[in-house]
Order: sequence, then structure tokens, then C-alpha cells
Amino acid sequence: MKICIERTDRMGDMILTLPIIQGIKELNPQFEIHVIASKKNIKICNRFNGINKIYEQPTSIVRFYNLYKLINYEKYDYYFVFSPSWFGLLLGLFFKCKTKAALILQSRYKSNFFSKFWKILFCKIFFTHSKIVNRFRAIQNNQNIHQTRMMMDLVLNSGIGLTKDTKIGSIFPTTFKVKKTRPICLIHLSSKWINRHNSEEQFIEFLKSLNQKDYTFYLTTDETTKIKFSKIFNKYLICYDWQNLINYHDKIIICDDFKFDEWVSLINQADIVITPECGCVHISSLNNCKLCIIYQNKSSKKYYEEYTPWKKEFLGLETDDNKLNSKLLNFIQ
Repeated sequence: MKICIERTDRMGDMILTLPIIQGIKELNPQFEIHVIASKKNIKICNRFNGINKIYEQPTSIVRFYNLYKLINYEKYDYYFVFSPSWFGLLLGLFFKCKTKAALILQSRYKSNFFSKFWKILFCKIFFTHSKIVNRFRAIQNNQNIHQTRMMMDLVLNSGIGLTKDTKIGSIFPTTFKVKKTRPICLIHLSSKWINRHNSEEQFIEFLKSLNQKDYTFYLTTDETTKIKFSKIFNKYLICYDWQNLINYHDKIIICDDFKFDEWVSLINQADIVITPECGCVHISSLNNCKLCIIYQNKSSKKYYEEYTPWKKEFLGLETDDNKLNSKLLNFIQ
């Protein structure tokens, strides 16, 4: 049996898809599973040994055609589209495959009959199975719409068995190691920290209060950090690569623009990770660290329950909580 899975979005989405692949393999070890990945999440696939073959999403019509030829040559038994874009659906239009199935997620913010109407119609015509989820209605009724659970339901409805309670362990090696003189707390500086509820000044007050804790605090950045943070870069030591990091002994260090392997190595060695809802959440969920996820408000916490880590305990806090800083200090123990 040969299966192809299309997942061409972000790292977190791919990590939430890994339990599907592992769950199928655990029950059907003879199955061969191939994945079509995006440039962003292919680094996740490359580290996961449950995938037999990986294709990168094409960026031109010529490459799209070349991919189409490659996958048709494979003669798959099943093709699953898990990403929300048209790419996977259009690829499936030309796919010579016995069973084609797609997950269609309607708006989580309002109930609209026409939400994803054309995608639903497309699947009704060209796909064998589809799972259509009215997320707004499901959220109102407190139904479980976790991404991994919805993908599992689609796979099961398509006739493939899998283990539902599988758990993914760490898939990234600790390539770079720090000299650990104190426990490590990693705080990821996504721009989602800062909004009308939580200012950079409030965040700086939180950082000042960390002096009472016997931890080394690594503040990691991404492409969004400097959109909302500027003052802290003038207050704390900034490190731009691993070679310099191992020579620093400050209590709070900003790790700016680290390479992916360096960033993951830090996460692997962290005892505590505090991060807004982003890819850092899902990479941290593969480790044994204590995890705290920061949401913008109680409403966003409810809407993003579908992206919470799979089989990982965590504390969820909101930036509109006026006791946020004190709760974070209590969490760091």
C-alpha cells in the first residue's frame, strides 16, 4: 500500500501531522508513505524517519508539471490533502490514484454557508472522500476540532486504520551544546507577545523580575521580533551565533537570528519554554520541557485550541490577564 500526503504550510502544521504518519505505520508497518512538503516544513520531514520519500512543493508551472509526472509514476493507493490552499486540490485533479481525500476547514470566526464553497464543490466532483468542518459551529458547541484529530478522522473514514494515541518524541538532535551551570528557560520573542493588552514596557518589567530566579534566560527571535520589540535590544546582551553564546555567562541573553539547528538545540536543552502560539510551541512539544503558551486573549485561546500540542501538557496564559507577569513567575520554578 502506498500513500501520499500533501502538507504544504508551516512547521507546526507538519509536526501536528506526524502522529498521522506514525499512527498509520504502527498499525501498518508495510505501508509506504510519501509527503509533499513546503520549503518551510520540509526540514521537519527530513528529520522524521517514518516518511519514505519527500517532495518539495514546486514554485513554478514547470516544476509543478515535473512533480505531477513523478507522483503519477508512483501509482499511489491513497492521496490526502491536509493543507488549506488550492495547491493540493489542483494537484489531486490530475492525480491517478484510487482514493483521494481532502480536509476542508470552514471559517472559525463566523458561520457562513458559502465559506470554502468552491473547494467543497471541487472535492465533491473530483475526490473520493472529504471531511468538511464548520469550525465556528464546532467551537460554539465545544466540540474537539484539534488538527490532528480531524486528520485522523479523515484517514479512518477513507478506510485506513491507524493508532490514535501515538506520541511523537524528539526528532531533532542537539547539535550544539551549552555549558549548563543553571537551569535554562527559553522565552521566544514572537511579535504576538506585544499587542493592546501587553506592551513592551510590561514585558521589560517581567524580564527585570527574572533576576530573582536562578535560571539562565535565552530570548530567541524570529522574523517578526523587531516589529514589536526594540527597547530590549538596548538593554540586554545580544548574541548572533553559537560560538559567541558558549562564551557568555549573563543571566539574560538575546539569541538573535540563530540558525535553525542552533535554535532547536537551545529548545532541546531548555527546562522551561515560554512562547506565543507559533512554531516554537510545536518543536518544544516534542521534548520533556515545561511548556507555557501565551495567547493574545481568552477568545484567541479558544479559537486556537485546534493547534495545541498533541499529547503534551502545557499551561495556557493570555496577554490580557492583568496577573500575567506574576503567573509567569510562578510557572518558572
